[in-house]
Amino acid sequence: MTANDSNLTVITTTTDASSWYTVSFFANRIKFWILFTLQLCAVPCYLYIFYKFAYKKRLFHNIQHHVTLLLLIVSFLFITINLPLSLSYMYTSYVYPSSYLYCTLWNWLHYSLNIINLFLMGFASLERNWLIFYPKLTAQRYRRFLFHYCPLIFCIIYPPFFYFAAMFIHKCQAYYDYTQLLCTWPCYFYNLQWTNFDLFFNNYTPLCSIPVFCCVLYIRVLIQKNKLKLQRFKWKRDKKLILQLWSQSSLYLAMWMPLQLAGLINLYWDPLFLLQDQINYMYLFPYLIHLLYPAVILISFHHEISSIRKTTGTVVPMQTFRIANIK
Repeated sequence: MTANDSNLTVITTTTDASSWYTVSFFANRIKFWILFTLQLCAVPCYLYIFYKFAYKKRLFHNIQHHVTLLLLIVSFLFITINLPLSLSYMYTSYVYPSSYLYCTLWNWLHYSLNIINLFLMGFASLERNWLIFYPKLTAQRYRRFLFHYCPLIFCIIYPPFFYFAAMFIHKCQAYYDYTQLLCTWPCYFYNLQWTNFDLFFNNYTPLCSIPVFCCVLYIRVLIQKNKLKLQRFKWKRDKKLILQLWSQSSLYLAMWMPLQLAGLINLYWDPLFLLQDQINYMYLFPYLIHLLYPAVILISFHHEISSIRKTTGTVVPMQTFRIANIK
């Protein structure tokens, strides 16, 4: 069977599967009001956190907060640019403007922002191990560029380039349905090679790295707990880093895992597995990550954000700050 033949097989399977689910106008309207309400609550939270980062330079320049800040920026772009497009569809149950270019740009934006966020979260899980057990990796300037800034640049640049190539450069015939969210899916889904690479490298690699590196971190901390406690200031900082990582990674895993596991089963075993539930509920899970993320940050970073108010107008030397924490 040639590559073209295999593509036609996937198209036929997908087309047949798509006839097994329905979209309710009433259900879409409920989703609209839920997401719209969450958006109204999330935007002020984002603006408040950005204000705190901008106002407190020490918080902004701290290397351990860079990934969190980038996650906040990407999620904010998602709920202010991409989410309104989805809300427009959910309110009317129809995509407008109904054009190939609009649907392709919408899919490119949606997938790019989601995968940027997933890669950043995967790197955050790895970097927490470096910051706690290998701080020398980022102590010098060239090492900081190699082990901190280069991965961040890759996480931000790679997904948009990949999806631009998959949706605009890769030649394929799109079968958009203007009565479906995201106009159904982009045409590269009908190519098994592109789909497998996207699924395993862009989705499962960063998604699986989150629990793996988190578990490695938790196990190492438990093993060296008594040793770390002897360094009181370092233990206090490391404990805070671990709790912050746990809260953020739990949100990502809870929202991404069900959708990705169902997608894997659809691709290789049962094309109709939980298909209606995915349309009704699971496709909204990535939206909830971006809408709930500022609340998670406000809770897990409560000490850093609240302490900003206490130091307003006072310049405290770093050495004095460390001595105060030791006491």
